Amino acid sequence: MADTELHKRFLLALSMTFLLACLSAAAFNYLVDPYGLFGSRRVAGFNELKPAAAERVRVAKPYMASRVKPRSVIGGNSRPEMGLNPRSACWEDGEQSVFNTAIPGADVFMQVRYVQHAAESGETRRIFFGVDFLDFLVDPSKSTGHIDWNRLDRNSRLMSRAETGFIPIGGQQAADVFSGLFSLGAVEDSFLTVASQRNIHSPTRHENGFNPAQDYLQIIRGEGQSVLFMQKNAELRKRLHRMNLGIVDVNGQPSKHILALRRMLDWAETEGTEVVLFINPYHADYLVQIEESGNWRLLEEWKRQLAGVASEYGVALWDFNTFDRYSTEPPPARNDKLSILHWFWEPAHYRQELGDVMLANMLARPCVADLHPPFGVRVTPTSLESHLNGLRSDLHRFIQEHPNTVYRLGARAP
Repeated sequence: MADTELHKRFLLALSMTFLLACLSAAAFNYLVDPYGLFGSRRVAGFNELKPAAAERVRVAKPYMASRVKPRSVIGGNSRPEMGLNPRSACWEDGEQSVFNTAIPGADVFMQVRYVQHAAESGETRRIFFGVDFLDFLVDPSKSTGHIDWNRLDRNSRLMSRAETGFIPIGGQQAADVFSGLFSLGAVEDSFLTVASQRNIHSPTRHENGFNPAQDYLQIIRGEGQSVLFMQKNAELRKRLHRMNLGIVDVNGQPSKHILALRRMLDWAETEGTEVVLFINPYHADYLVQIEESGNWRLLEEWKRQLAGVASEYGVALWDFNTFDRYSTEPPPARNDKLSILHWFWEPAHYRQELGDVMLANMLARPCVADLHPPFGVRVTPTSLESHLNGLRSDLHRFIQEHPNTVYRLGARAP
């Protein structure tokens, strides 16, 4: 009898200890909030930087957007995520709060869905959506076929107004909260978060969704910015030299990506929300590689397609592909660990300094001191051909005047 009672007390003590450990872990995870799920107060030196959130942006950003309740939303892929800062001086008070819901590595449909969720989390009046050439490329030998949008919409972290109202959400949220509080992975990431506060270059995401690209700074200080250029150029070369790249399917029909963009514009028109489309700026290295891979004609066709869609829906389309002082900064020399380009991190990703110039032009505001020469062009189907001809001439002139750039990119001998 005594042994039975002792056994019960042991089990009770063990259960209470386990419960206390779980509650302690949950309290610690909530306070640290390594992924930005809960909106816990960010304290410098404790949990302000969130390196684990960099790997969980698809999970965290819907919850961040719901807390911010934005009036202005920035969408797209990783380029605007680290290029357009919601804290830029270009935003006026009436446009706040601004949320950056751009998602690295996501396809156009997923980018659109995160924009819709962020917009419907608040009273969004305007959306700035960055479009990227590579995101729209498809295999032209295949058919787009029937797209089951309802199946693709099944992401219960993301709100979406249907004709019957809001799609009910809850199950995924419960799973995210439970994992964020009680999982061993969350405990490990909470300790990592606290330990990483001493490293000012730890990757992080701000509460407004912005990626300050601090991990790029860490690479530059350790290896130099030329490493970033070499790695990205090698990646671009591999992607652009693949066979069967196109923007329409085998039947000449639009791809899933352009259809997803149209779905967003249909939705925005219904909601009465203004949309501004912009083609992300690329460094001259990127543009030269498009030409040398034989895809410049495809880039122009893609821009014609975008201009037609923008005109049909009555939305602005800006093209920030240029050959000027913004895009032609030569990358630092190898082993130079001090120099950093003013406008670009590497050929595909621009810095927030260039993002401010873009916002100054798109918003028509004197929020940047030096805008000479002007950066970017608002294009229409009427003005597009003249713009494309000018850009093509600038490209050929740049290649003629900078043969070493082409050689550095591995495209041809000097």
